[in-house]
Amino acid sequence: MDQAILVADDNPSFAELLRATLEEAGYEVVTASTGLAAMACMEKHDIGLAVLDVLMPGISGDAVAERLLRVNPDLPVLLMTGSAEFATASGLPVLKKPFPQEEFVAAVRRLAG
Repeated sequence: MDQAILVADDNPSFAELLRATLEEAGYEVVTASTGLAAMACMEKHDIGLAVLDVLMPGISGDAVAERLLRVNPDLPVLLMTGSAEFATASGLPVLKKPFPQEEFVAAVRRLAG
């Protein structure tokens, strides 16, 4: 994949862990810590897949996903949440935190094609 993967999570150390995990798996990664920063990354970088935490300050990850998909309906999006109650009407895949790194990489590989 020549395009980068966007990882957005309001916990910078968790975002860095995911970045390192994906880079080790051979992916180029861009990180953001807010929904607004994630939107800005989409404008600055060639993003081929977005991994978004649902609960972020400002704009939530699922709201960011909705906006990104309006612009690029073919963009693969993976949502992450620690909330047991979260359910998305969008049909997007959701990883429940905490998750094993192998499960995370496998989910990204499925979406990246």
